[in-house]
Amino acid sequence: MDQETALSDKLRDRILSALHLGLLQPGDRLPSIRALWREMGVDHRVVAQAYRILEDEGLVEVRGRSGVYLAPQDQLGGEVLAETARWMAGVLVEGWKRRMTLAEIPELIRRCTSTVPLRCAVVESNVDQMTVYSAELEEQFGLTAVPVYISPVPLPRPDRSVEFHAVEEAIRSADLVVTTSYHSRLVRKAAENVNVPSVTLTVNAEVVETVQREIRTGGVTLVCVDPEFGNRLRAMYADASEGEQIRVVLADDEEARAALDPSEPVILTRAARAQLGAGVQLPPLLLPHSPTFSAHTARELLQLIIRLNLAAAERQDATQLLAGTE
Repeated sequence: MDQETALSDKLRDRILSALHLGLLQPGDRLPSIRALWREMGVDHRVVAQAYRILEDEGLVEVRGRSGVYLAPQDQLGGEVLAETARWMAGVLVEGWKRRMTLAEIPELIRRCTSTVPLRCAVVESNVDQMTVYSAELEEQFGLTAVPVYISPVPLPRPDRSVEFHAVEEAIRSADLVVTTSYHSRLVRKAAENVNVPSVTLTVNAEVVETVQREIRTGGVTLVCVDPEFGNRLRAMYADASEGEQIRVVLADDEEARAALDPSEPVILTRAARAQLGAGVQLPPLLLPHSPTFSAHTARELLQLIIRLNLAAAERQDATQLLAGTE
């Protein structure tokens, strides 16, 4: 994949995500070519060509010296029709290549995604990450999340620990298990031992880039429930921060919350928002609650969900076939 295509894919994902979350509206000005090449460290000609690719798709308008803008999108009832139609046409064309009729595709999607309910064990060590991961797995992927808490400090020989065997038992009845890189060594080994597929979650690049940018320009404030998550965030961005560039405020610390600058955006975790309730006033959010997982993680999860559902569908078909021969 050449630089222009890779960058246009990244920009398309960023723009569509913001569009569907309501953070962008048709006619809004997008980052300039100069701003993007400075942010991403690529040649300005690559950025210009990436925008031209998106312009050919009808997603953006390049208006010369005036800048780049989100193109008008046909809408009905809040649904973005033009972009959705292009995406759906691509899906249906792939089905057509496989000699599938339009009538067959809904049944295939059902078999791939909802033949059986799937239980997903979520192994984490702090409330904030556990809350957001469990919520997104249930809301976005239709899984039943099963929280499994673990020590925040990775063990040197995890497979010989009492905790390792506790994790094994906790995930044994799950259909799949997810965790982060901090615990992947222990969890992957435990999952292998009990024959449960596992996924190591990675974070949406937009989230990472936003936090890094704020750290470089003066720091960022995190409002969370579990102080361990503050430690985790500092460890994640250690290379980008100097000193106390990540300021942690606990949701139950009323004095610290009151001292926040109302004009400075904060990162607010889902767990903190749930604890505070809707009535508590906070500064604007740096990261509205958008997908936390990377596209790579979503692809891994969906492939597993499809595989597990199709295997269940085959078993059901075999059972029905046997029943019909009796």
